Amino acid sequence: MSRLTAPLLAVAALLLAGCETVPVSGRSQLILIDDSDISALAAGEFAKMKKVPNDPRLAKVREIGLKIIAAARPDDSARVLPTPGRWEFAIIDDKTPNAFAMPGGKIGFNSGMFAFTPTDDDIAVILGHEVAHVLCRHGAERVSQGLVMAASVAVADQATRNKSESTRRAWMVALPAVAQIGVMLPYSRAHESESDKLGLFFMARAGYNPEAAPAFWSRFAAKGGSKTPEFLSTHPADTTRIRNLRAWMPEAKAQAPAKR
Repeated sequence: MSRLTAPLLAVAALLLAGCETVPVSGRSQLILIDDSDISALAAGEFAKMKKVPNDPRLAKVREIGLKIIAAARPDDSARVLPTPGRWEFAIIDDKTPNAFAMPGGKIGFNSGMFAFTPTDDDIAVILGHEVAHVLCRHGAERVSQGLVMAASVAVADQATRNKSESTRRAWMVALPAVAQIGVMLPYSRAHESESDKLGLFFMARAGYNPEAAPAFWSRFAAKGGSKTPEFLSTHPADTTRIRNLRAWMPEAKAQAPAKR
């Protein structure tokens, strides 16, 4: 057992050192990488992307995005999200219906997403979800999980050192597969649901209609959403996502600004 002591202690130290709390939701999470490192990587990737120059739709995306960011920054959220003035927005020259927000304050909205977002409320659904990913530090959490996975493989390697080559090979193949299906994918789906919920709240706080969220995802699913079985998918099933959004709707509406 002595040869296992060092890698086991390393895994334990990682888990103890990386315990953090997600702003707003209060969920415990594992963070083992500095936000500045993630932000630098994100900025490098963002710089490489092909942007649509002088796209008139950018002003609308920026307007809605800044309202969402302002709504997402009260209290301890402010320590994670950059101030509104530090965010950079771009229309990405990509027909894939996608959008993203990056740590450090980068938001990209693919040109292909506009076909699915005809209203301001629809755009707010997407941007609320993406800003929530940044607020919850999901990128850093996924990287941290990967570091723990690598350390766990090192432990398994030490534990099977005296086993046959076929046994060692089976462990090295099985461990990542089990971790992917049993840990990584469930966490990914949980991240998506957490962003759905907080994004719903943020768009409501910013003055947009949260009822647009289940309607948007219903339309999106009807036009070719993922049909991968939920337990093998990075995202919740469409029916699960829409059911959750409807369940959270009363709480979201309660956070909307009072009408004058």
